[in-house]
Amino acid sequence: MDTFEAINSRYTYRGEFTDKKISEEDVKKILEAALAAPCGMHNYTTSFVAITDPAIIKKLSEAAPITGLKTSQFVLVAMSEKENSYDSMHFEEVNYGAAVENILIALTSLGLATVWADGTTKIPKINKSIRKILNVPSDKIIKAILPIGEPKNPQKPTEKVSIDKVVVFNKFA
Repeated sequence: MDTFEAINSRYTYRGEFTDKKISEEDVKKILEAALAAPCGMHNYTTSFVAITDPAIIKKLSEAAPITGLKTSQFVLVAMSEKENSYDSMHFEEVNYGAAVENILIALTSLGLATVWADGTTKIPKINKSIRKILNVPSDKIIKAILPIGEPKNPQKPTEKVSIDKVVVFNKFA
């Protein structure tokens, strides 16, 4: 699948996954895609916990009500650190977003899917549980959980907004 096909085929998957294991080679490709994302001022503030252990995935699925988490074969927990880069600027949000977007495109190109579950991690009780299960250090901010696998019921992407609705060429009239 080429880059543009992967971008245009990507969708949010909120279903169950098959029991097909994800190869170590594909796990490495997914992580390398995340690390290839741009980051503000070359200050990499995004990190991940990559989970393949079924027992840990089970504990996470009990702590966080995310569809597909119970049947996922691989889970990424995205984290960030708030670091000033230049003149009190920080880029943790855009760094994290760029890394996750690269993951989404990589997954699509590999025939895999996920849901970018970041709202769930903002619920204090769930955040605390995830932090405890994974022994996340206090300087890390848990941003999202991505349950990953081969979709049991593949879907089509939702219709995207058209260019003429959101782009003005050269200047406003």
